Amino acid sequence: MQLFDENNLSPVRRRTLERLVNAALKLYKEDKFPSPEEITREAEYAKVTLRSYFSTHSEFVEYVVKRVIGSIERPAMGDNAEENITRLLSWGYGELYSHEGLMRDAMRISQQRWQARHEEKECEEHEILLKKSNRREALTDALAPLESQLPAEKIQKLIMLMSVLYGTEAMTVLKDTFGLDQDEIVALTTWGAKLMLRQAKLE
Repeated sequence: MQLFDENNLSPVRRRTLERLVNAALKLYKEDKFPSPEEITREAEYAKVTLRSYFSTHSEFVEYVVKRVIGSIERPAMGDNAEENITRLLSWGYGELYSHEGLMRDAMRISQQRWQARHEEKECEEHEILLKKSNRREALTDALAPLESQLPAEKIQKLIMLMSVLYGTEAMTVLKDTFGLDQDEIVALTTWGAKLMLRQAKLE
């Protein structure tokens, strides 16, 4: 649980929170999954500092992910769905690669919560991390030009299928299992997305 009201933080508390977030991002960029102790040490605070803002480490990670996602401005979409998807995937995977450690840690925590939910049967206490994703919104914008060409149900299916091609999960599989680099991942996922678009138009 977040133990503060972001709109009513004192200047000192706000600066402390910023230093904690920046320390975490620095450590994630070093390809680490930093512990609360490592984060507070990097920020030059006492071990207990993080606990005065968040009840669990996973809540802090979720907060950092939301901060990163909230600070990113997606590229403008045009009136061609294929061009939009190409632009979105190229931009999106660039952002994922620049925050890869953080996104992998968020995915790891999500998996741990899923396991805990099934083991302990405590669904209300173990919500899936980042249940509200920006993926749906981004893909909806990219496919908006199809609204006059395809039924809403088909566009929704495209959004759901393309969400499998666009994100940390796809990057992890394609990078770790198949050894693809960023450009290869963008090329492959764009090719797959375009195939989906063309098939949807043919049906």
